[in-house]
This record gives sequence, structure tokens and C-alpha cells, in this order.
Amino acid sequence: MAKAPPLEKEKDADDAAEDKLKEAGEDGEGESEAGAEGVDAPKKSKKKLLMIGAFVVLLIVGGLAGAYFGGFLGGGESENAEVGEDGKPLEKPVFLTMPDFLINLSSTNKQTSFLKATIVLELGKSDDANHIEANMPRLLDTYNTYMRELRPSDLVGSAGIQRLREELLLRANKVLVPVKVKDVLFKEIIVQ
Repeated sequence: MAKAPPLEKEKDADDAAEDKLKEAGEDGEGESEAGAEGVDAPKKSKKKLLMIGAFVVLLIVGGLAGAYFGGFLGGGESENAEVGEDGKPLEKPVFLTMPDFLINLSSTNKQTSFLKATIVLELGKSDDANHIEANMPRLLDTYNTYMRELRPSDLVGSAGIQRLREELLLRANKVLVPVKVKDVLFKEIIVQ
């Protein structure tokens, strides 16, 4: 009679399985439906997670691209910098206004003529302005000496003003070595 108790245990296990089947549905159909839903549920949740993850990645990439092109990240400074033919960034020009000139022009007749000019020098680097300020007396002397020998006929028309510009630029670059003056600009020029 020792064999009877194991049969009761098997019978109790079979009864429990039948009760589960009845709860799920008759003839095992509930189990297949529940099993099918159980398999589909993880697939659907994985798809949802992948879609949400892709959306978050797109949102982050779009935000970073907008910030970069908006100048909030890294790209703002390089857009504003100009690049020369050699590929190096160009520095913004520096302008140095010289004191006003009032020069008595040379003439052969008794009529006196004057030249009044405000000259601006265009420099390549901001550091050059200090060197020019230190050598300003020498530059003023060179300009005054040259312009004192000019005649009113030397300054007639745009060609005369262009010759004056070229001569002043040449003299500035001679006096201010190693500094290079890029251009001589006239803020005001009056011949009377």
C-alpha cells in the first residue's frame, strides 16, 4: 500500500492542471490564446521601445544640429571669421587716424594755396598701431616735407589724389619698417 500515496499526488496535480485549463477556457483554446498573447506582448513592447528610442535619438540629433547651426555650439566663431586665399583667417583691419594736416603748398606766383587733409592709415594688425604711435613724429616729418613741395596743379583731379595716396603709402612703409601700412585713406582733403 505504499504505492497509493504517489497516485493521489499525481491525481491532485492533474486536477490542478484541469482547473487551470477551465479558467483559461475550454479544451485548451484559452491556453493557446493566452500563450499567443504572451508571445505577442513582448514583441509589441520591443517595437514600442525601439520606436521611442529612435524618436529620442532623432530629437537629440536635431537639437544638437540646431544648436550648432544657431551658433550655440562651436560653429559660431568660424562662420564670422573671414578666410584669405591661403586658407588662414584674416584679421579685421585696424585704422589709425593721423592728426590733421594744414600745408602751405609751393607756388611760383604770389597767390598762396593750402592743403588741408585728414589722413587715416589702414594697418594689417592691431599691434602695429603701437609701433606707429611711437614713430609718429618721424612719419609726420616725412609727410610734411613731401607735401610742402607739392603744387596745386599736382593735386588736380582724381589722378592727382591717387598719386598723393601712393606717395604717402610709399613713405609710410619706408619710415615704419617692419610695420606694413596697407593703405592711405583720405577722410578729408581740401585744396584752397
